[in-house]
Amino acid sequence: MAFVISELGPPKGFHPISNTKVYLPNPLSSYNSCSLHLHYTLPPLVFVDTHELAQRDSSYSFRHWGSRDLERPAHALPDENSELLLDVRFLAEEVGHSKTAAGKGEGTTIDVEVPMHLRYGKPRAPASSEEGKTGPYEEVHVDWPKAFLKCSSPLYDHASIPLPQRILLALPSLNSEKDSVFTAIPPHVDFSSKTSSLLFLPVGNPKDLAIVEGVTVVTMLVCFIFLLRTSRRTAVRLTRNSTRPKTA
Repeated sequence: MAFVISELGPPKGFHPISNTKVYLPNPLSSYNSCSLHLHYTLPPLVFVDTHELAQRDSSYSFRHWGSRDLERPAHALPDENSELLLDVRFLAEEVGHSKTAAGKGEGTTIDVEVPMHLRYGKPRAPASSEEGKTGPYEEVHVDWPKAFLKCSSPLYDHASIPLPQRILLALPSLNSEKDSVFTAIPPHVDFSSKTSSLLFLPVGNPKDLAIVEGVTVVTMLVCFIFLLRTSRRTAVRLTRNSTRPKTA
């Protein structure tokens, strides 16, 4: 039975990595007429760097929907999810995947790694004594990706998967497109009731805002004075060199 397992971590910090394992029970030759896909739905606080993903072309190609602004905090962007669709390279010609036998059969496990990032959250005061010591944080729930196969004929008895029209249009074409069958790959039975990951996003404390702004202003002023002084000394030195009489 095919299944998927996914984890996203570390739970604290701004740069978690999604590691997803897709187990296919049959030999790889059984999937020559199939393509394997992962569909991620990411909350506003989580995003992917499309330039970073483009460097993983040996593992998968991708399509992305949503904001591509990497610098803005979440509260400066529309409150909407983003989506990521992967076309995983898992057949004989692929490079960069770990394919290992699972159990006693001839199944294959495909490992898919996707680097992710968290946006800066909106500052807020600590909500508990614990947050008063460690600093406030925001809980972010991220659903597992939906894994599915697109094949020219059905391979399993699993239910089909409903997909938005934009996802269907972004999928690669098969030789017999009219007979394409979309087969969902379910989560492993041990995780069927827990198919999301929990992240803890550090956020700023409004009480620190005055200190941070003050230190920033002082730092910029010191840098400006240093640059001004350095520029003046350089100008004086160049002037002296230009007025110095040349010797024969």
